[in-house]
Amino acid sequence: MRIVIALGGNALLPKGAKGTAGEQLDAAKKAITEIEDVLKKNQVVLTHGNGPQVGNLLLQQSGTKEVAEMPLDVLDAMTQGQIGYFIASAISLTGLHSATLITRVVVDPEDKAFENPTKPVGPFYEKQIKPGMKMDAGRGYRLVVPSPTPLKIREHDAISALLERNFVVIAVGGGGIPIKNNGEGLEAVIDKDKATSLLATQINADLLVFVTSVDCVYLNFGKPNPSKLSKTSISIAKKYMAEGHFAEGSMKPKVESVIKFLENGGKKAIICSINNIRLALQEKAGTIISNV
Repeated sequence: MRIVIALGGNALLPKGAKGTAGEQLDAAKKAITEIEDVLKKNQVVLTHGNGPQVGNLLLQQSGTKEVAEMPLDVLDAMTQGQIGYFIASAISLTGLHSATLITRVVVDPEDKAFENPTKPVGPFYEKQIKPGMKMDAGRGYRLVVPSPTPLKIREHDAISALLERNFVVIAVGGGGIPIKNNGEGLEAVIDKDKATSLLATQINADLLVFVTSVDCVYLNFGKPNPSKLSKTSISIAKKYMAEGHFAEGSMKPKVESVIKFLENGGKKAIICSINNIRLALQEKAGTIISNV
């Protein structure tokens, strides 16, 4: 089976962690341990976010004038290498071969997202300490950057070729590096969920898995009467989304990305946490969404 698994921020940078190399490597090891059997029995692509890491790089380079600042697309590439290295190191412990692919994603340079930055990156602050910060879901102020819609994964054919050679592929890190059709980079951070869904479609994946901070999708999340959504279909998921059950910047992008994958020919998708992914892959936990 060909599977695309998106590792969310909490799976690679636990809440409360400072983000040291040791912490990130330990988190990667834990995540890979949970999915080791899946990696050994299937063709698997691992994607990941980069919001905390790319935001930290922006802060680091704004702290000195002694070195040249890098544009955001270059920082995207740097975090792909950084996080990919941690994941690849963890995979090496399983005896499997992996390949970390610097992945570029074509976007429209006229995308309105460039005029209206919405993607939160970096750490949380109690107040706005610099221009360009916005409140992130009531959790604190964060820097926001443009997040254009992904249109094409430029290296999708290379990813498929590596899968055929039995590599675990680490790709589309941080949503990919945004580029124009001619390969010129653009300053933005693409939504990891949307880019992962697009990749899953382009490589004809059988299953799409989003690993997030909660064990499954909830209706009335954060309210006195939350309820777990164990199994559902595209039509029902759309109904719940229209009713406002899924928060912007949180669960809504994942549900939207799942729906798009299934509408474009995907067979099944799962939303779960790293702690219950084994059971979720057996359809005994998490939220299972299918075409039926």
